Amino acid sequence: MSLRKFAIAGTALTAMMASTAYASVIDRPFFQVLGVVVVWGADGFDDASGTQSPIVSDFVVGLGAAGGTDLIAGDVTTVLTGSLTPIGADGNGVSIDSFDPVTGQVGAGGDLTDGGTVSGLLDVGDSLSAFTIDENTDVDAVGNTSHASSFFVASNTDFEIRASRTAANVTGGLTGVDASGTAVALDTSNITWAMSITTNDDGSDNGSLRFGQDAGGALVAQDPTGGASGVATLASLDAMSEDPTAPTTVFVGGQRTAAERGTLVEQSVRFDVEYNLDTDLSTAGEQGFDLSTGVGTISSDVTYTIFVP
Repeated sequence: MSLRKFAIAGTALTAMMASTAYASVIDRPFFQVLGVVVVWGADGFDDASGTQSPIVSDFVVGLGAAGGTDLIAGDVTTVLTGSLTPIGADGNGVSIDSFDPVTGQVGAGGDLTDGGTVSGLLDVGDSLSAFTIDENTDVDAVGNTSHASSFFVASNTDFEIRASRTAANVTGGLTGVDASGTAVALDTSNITWAMSITTNDDGSDNGSLRFGQDAGGALVAQDPTGGASGVATLASLDAMSEDPTAPTTVFVGGQRTAAERGTLVEQSVRFDVEYNLDTDLSTAGEQGFDLSTGVGTISSDVTYTIFVP
């Protein structure tokens, strides 16, 4: 075969190889989980029919900047701090650690037996022992001046809590003293606000339900504050928005509550909210009821909304 024929044959072979087809298979394994925040407490007020506690009533899934979507209709209501008892429709969330209506009595006496229908409220079911008085004796706990309530959160992401409140509902014409010393009707400026986070409890302070840790006592939950700003400081409910469409940010988190693998309760933390009544804003500290305050009630509905990134 001549050199020319070899050259032609080589050219034809190259052309055949260049036109050979190859098949390609493309695969793309893909997994996704959105931000999830689970909120639990009670599903209604204590005197409402069918109330349950504990129960999950908010299950928020976050997507984008919308703040999340709650997959469960209805809302969570709070429980008494240190228990799983739902707050009553009348707001009964009394802190009774040091309920003592009589102060400054001379010697023994003035001992209260709290046997009424509402613990921590001086009512007709209670009884007092006789007491001797002088110019320093006072009755300054004729009504409950502290309200402590809680709700629980478990999350796989950081989250925010925003709050709004209603105007104060005052009955009976209760009066107090404003910052200038003038006698005025009570309003939301007379209700102080403070929030804190409890990361775990072995059940001794929570109605026997362990949260934030496993059965062996190992910590499963963590403070969701992380490196963020955490809980806001508000002097009173007056500093909280009354507009539910523009709520006040009361907590900014920087990390999830779930630090280790565990159950929902084990990965939960407790948000504790304490409100106190201050009837005299011109005096340092919190001044409770005085006989000059009169008779009646003051209340406000506060709504906490969870926002998920």
